[in-house]
Amino acid sequence: MLTTNIFNNKALRANNINSTKLESSWCDIRSITSKQEMSLQYADICQQHELNNKWVLMINPDEKPLLQLSKQGIIDPKRILKVNINQRDIKMKSIEEALEKGHCSAVILCNATLEKSQVNQLKYYAKKGKTRCIILNKQTLNTPMNLVQQNLNRQNLSLELH
Repeated sequence: MLTTNIFNNKALRANNINSTKLESSWCDIRSITSKQEMSLQYADICQQHELNNKWVLMINPDEKPLLQLSKQGIIDPKRILKVNINQRDIKMKSIEEALEKGHCSAVILCNATLEKSQVNQLKYYAKKGKTRCIILNKQTLNTPMNLVQQNLNRQNLSLELH
């Protein structure tokens, strides 16, 4: 794991983000542990790519942090294309084409479950189209309650709190 510091130039604040860098800078996977960290990632990515005067494509983003960042004037929502997987079926080929065409400066996949071969394909098309591919995955903290829920999920059971 590589730890990088993310600096928000609108407010001098730094946050340690764990990033798994793939072979090139065209594609990387980032583990997110909180909504605040997700918000900082969104702000950083959008600010880095707004100078390119291209779109940022977000697939299955968390809406609340985007809305807050927009209200605060930190990001320009007019430069962000959002696609929610729940509302539409997204094929891997469509993501590869978006990366390859280069019309977006970045394609962000949120909470995507990908096999290594799929990540390698995304890396290939990102490099070919000179489009950053960023995969943001939420990581749950291993609190005792989360561990119990994870175990129940494996057994197809649910835990209800009253």
